[in-house]
Amino acid sequence: MKILFAIAFSILGLSACASKSPLSNQPTKNSAKAMQAPYVLLVSIDGFRWDYIEKYKPKFLNQWVKHSARLESLRPAFPTKTFPNHLTIVTGSYPQRHGILANSFYAPDLKKSYSLRKSEAVLNPDFYLVKPLWVLAQEQGMQAASYFWPGSEAPIAGTTPAMFMTYDHNKPHQERIDTVIDWYQLPAAQRPHLTTMYFHDVDAAGHDFGQDSPQLIAAINKVDNSIKTLVQKLKQLPIDVNIVLVSDHGMAQRKPSDFEKLPTWLTEQYYVKGSGPIVHIYDTKSASNTLVQTVEKLNATAQHFKCYRYQDIPPRFNASQSRRIGDIACLADKDWAIGMIGHRPVGDHGWSQFNTTDMDGIFYANGPAFKKSVKLPTLENIHIMPLLAHILGLEIPHEIDGNLQSLAPLLKTSKD
Repeated sequence: MKILFAIAFSILGLSACASKSPLSNQPTKNSAKAMQAPYVLLVSIDGFRWDYIEKYKPKFLNQWVKHSARLESLRPAFPTKTFPNHLTIVTGSYPQRHGILANSFYAPDLKKSYSLRKSEAVLNPDFYLVKPLWVLAQEQGMQAASYFWPGSEAPIAGTTPAMFMTYDHNKPHQERIDTVIDWYQLPAAQRPHLTTMYFHDVDAAGHDFGQDSPQLIAAINKVDNSIKTLVQKLKQLPIDVNIVLVSDHGMAQRKPSDFEKLPTWLTEQYYVKGSGPIVHIYDTKSASNTLVQTVEKLNATAQHFKCYRYQDIPPRFNASQSRRIGDIACLADKDWAIGMIGHRPVGDHGWSQFNTTDMDGIFYANGPAFKKSVKLPTLENIHIMPLLAHILGLEIPHEIDGNLQSLAPLLKTSKD
């Protein structure tokens, strides 16, 4: 465990694992103001589609959500991928603003590639262009913690959460829960007021086995049991915690045969990244005068996709302001995959969020800041960060794309 300060857990008889950190100016305790702020636990269930509660009826969540403040569904940002949307949730910004345009992409401005599988890229703060909520918290004297969240290990603007974990795909759920509970039992001066958690199981099962599979149902029930345990343990604490349960995107079924191969000449002229619902094509050889012709040539023979110069991507995608999406971006039709080689997942995501609800995720919130049993229609995930910042009493000193007004009707007022 990487913890940026060492303290004695005198009450618990435990000790924090200290690590050397270059972030010497980072505060190691809550300010007097922060100590008066509410507690927020933001939990992500990767790939949990908006209709899984009703469709599969996991025992605990099926009842818990009925008493929650919630959305009909949560609309992800484009592209509907894991890293872009997790950063959107904590920055309130579309990927074109916060800089993480895909799980793997090339950044022409940095002349470097990003990949969720390369720690040196994930830990490089230069890729992250907007401060996540935990950075604002730490900068404003509030302790934050993260038991996994994309970007939480990187010193963005020179700051990480006060407590964070190096990602381990195989870390048991119980260990995650116990650690978060331990954090909430720290002395008030060190106790995090913003904490994030992440569970990958549902996304993995959706990819590998698809809808209605026993494996997907088992993964949903596994996470359901873990959320139940987490909620029960939180109730035993002497503090009230606002639990906000979200997902980054949904999941759609596809046939492995529904794949269209891109022409091989592309790799002779361009740097091609990705295979699946979206392919990113980068002009690294200064052939920009041929981009228009390349798009026309690709679209002339395309059967199940359409390509755009990045600046011509339709406005509804909010993706036309950054070359990191690709000098050319090719978008596959719903349930189709494209690329230079075959794409095999049984389930997938990454398609447009506007022509299907399959890409929609969840937003459920329960705690002293939220009304009970109130539901709003589908809204975008850009609005989560300003909502949480408001609850925590944090200022947002820079421009973002989300706003507080959209989700504010979920909050309790003085009249409630």
